[in-house]
Order: sequence, then structure tokens, then C-alpha cells
Amino acid sequence: MLWVVIGHSFLGKAGEGPEWENALFYFAYSFHMPLFMLVSGWLFYLTRLTSYTPVWGGQKSVSGERLAVSGKRDSVSGYRLSRKWGYREIVKDKAIRLLLPGLVFSLISFALKLAFPGEMSRQVGMNVNDVVHAILYPYDNPFREFWFIATLFWFFLLTPLWRVALSRDWTKWGMLAVLTVLHFWHPDVELLCIGRVFSYALWFYLGLLISEEEFVDKYLADAKWLVLIGGIAVYAISRLMIHGEWNLEAASFLGTLGGITLSFGLALIADKYIQKLFCGFRNYTYQIFLMGILAQMFVKIMYRHISMPYVGAYLFCLLAGLYVPVLVSKVIEKINWKPLSLCVGLK
Repeated sequence: MLWVVIGHSFLGKAGEGPEWENALFYFAYSFHMPLFMLVSGWLFYLTRLTSYTPVWGGQKSVSGERLAVSGKRDSVSGYRLSRKWGYREIVKDKAIRLLLPGLVFSLISFALKLAFPGEMSRQVGMNVNDVVHAILYPYDNPFREFWFIATLFWFFLLTPLWRVALSRDWTKWGMLAVLTVLHFWHPDVELLCIGRVFSYALWFYLGLLISEEEFVDKYLADAKWLVLIGGIAVYAISRLMIHGEWNLEAASFLGTLGGITLSFGLALIADKYIQKLFCGFRNYTYQIFLMGILAQMFVKIMYRHISMPYVGAYLFCLLAGLYVPVLVSKVIEKINWKPLSLCVGLK
């Protein structure tokens, strides 16, 4: 989510700012949404597709099951027993948690664009055709980030497919091969984000697979610096390929893998040495996604009308994108009114 906020923190037009801002923008955009999908798949497996929820890592054990049933944590296994979710329950839960807030913020975006047309890059009209079009074509929604919500919801609808794919070794790796092919060759359909489902399914499934195989605990946790250096090296190679005008699609894919890998390295290092680094906003990532861009939009409007140092305004924009949603969420939690909480994706 931090990469997402960095990607949205440009003050002028995207990619047309100072060199350092452009570098951060292009770097974040080269992998931040695939990483977001991968993490979503990873957490979806842990919280919905398995009976075991990790507390802090380690291996499953009989003692872990026994302690977990009594509500305690096993300091040896780090696992607690949870329940499996049924398909209808998953779809209902995700519709409420994802689609409802998405629709609410789409309407808010409509209202803001109508109220301040001179400050908006894309204009809208408030009529039935525009509203229906925004729902059917999420990437053309006033709240354009709605494409992510629609795409992610598709992946939750495909839960039976993921369960079948992960049930056997040959289906597990066969699905990975199929999704890799579809990632590069798929129909470009904007209706209901179907084209983006094909494009991002590989990353969501990789998250499921990494989680199911306990890949991080088994292979990455003890090689954090190597993971970071490897990710940087892969990303650097992708940039050389782009500058050399080699296969741009392959270079872009390699850059995405490099960015994801170095992010894993950074996260593992932070988990080892500065565990509280993200504690200020880690429990409100979806709220940051929904409200952060609105807070950043306000900062950008302020910057256009008030004289502010560029670097200071950029940092203000970044911090507003992270912490204004956290502040709003905490206020809503204090109000403790269920309908309001659901509108912003809070439980």
C-alpha cells in the first residue's frame, strides 16, 4: 500500500514532474498492483482457504491445534486453528467488504467531479447512462481505482477454481502454466474488467501458491538480504533491456518480478529489525486505498493555489495519503455505527 500511495503522490501530471518524482512514479507503477494482487492472494489463502491461520510463522503442529482451540497461541508452531469458509459466505463477505465501499466512493467521486470540474482532469455527467457505464466499465469510473476492486472480486468468485488447482501437484503447476500464458496472450476486454482479470490472475494465483507452499518461511526468511539484492539485480536488468529496446513485454514482466522480489526483501528486513515500522497504518490498508487518493487530491489542489516548496508538498501529499484515511477510520470506529463502517470497508 505504501508503493500505491507513492505512485499517486505526483503533484502535476503523472510522469511530468522532477526527475526524482518521475523515477519514484515509474518505479512504483512497474510492480505495485501486481504486488498488491499477489499479497491479496497470499492473505486470502491464509484467512479463507486453510484451517490454519499463522500468528507469526513456523510449522503446524498437534500442540498448535490444541492450544489454538482454547484461544491461545503456540509459541512453537505459531499457528492457531480457524474455520474454513464456505463459497457463499466468501462471496457475501467480499461483496460487502469490497463492492459496497467501491460503489460508495464512486458516487463520492461523481459528486466531487461535478462540484469542482475545473480541478478535475476527467469530467463526468450525473445521469443514468454515466452511472451504468461507470459500473460496467470500472476503469472508466470517476473513481478509476474501482478497476482493482472489480478485478479482485472476480478472483474471489473463482474460489472453487483455486481450490481445485491447489488440490494436486499436477493441477497446481498446470494452473500456473496456463495463467502465465494468459498473462501474455488474452483478450483485451474492458467490460467488467475481464481483460484485467486475465492479466492479473497470475499474480493473485502466485500469492495463493506462495502461501500454500509456505515459500517465505521455508526459503526467503533466512535469505533476506539475498532476496533484496536479487530483486534489485533483476529490476536493473529489466531497465537495461528497456533502454536497449529489447523485448519490451518481457522486460516489463522481469521488472515486475524484480520489484516484487525486492519488496519481499525490504519487508523481511523490516520484520527483522524494525517491526513497528508500518504499525501506524497496517490495519487500514483498504481504507488508505479508498480514501487516500481523495486526501492526495486535496493536497494537489492546495499546491496549485498556494505557494509551497515542491519537496515539502510531495511529502505532505504522501503522508496525507497514508494517515488521513487512518484518522478518518479511527473516528468512524469511535462512532461505532455499522452502516457507516461498512461504507468504508471496516468490519
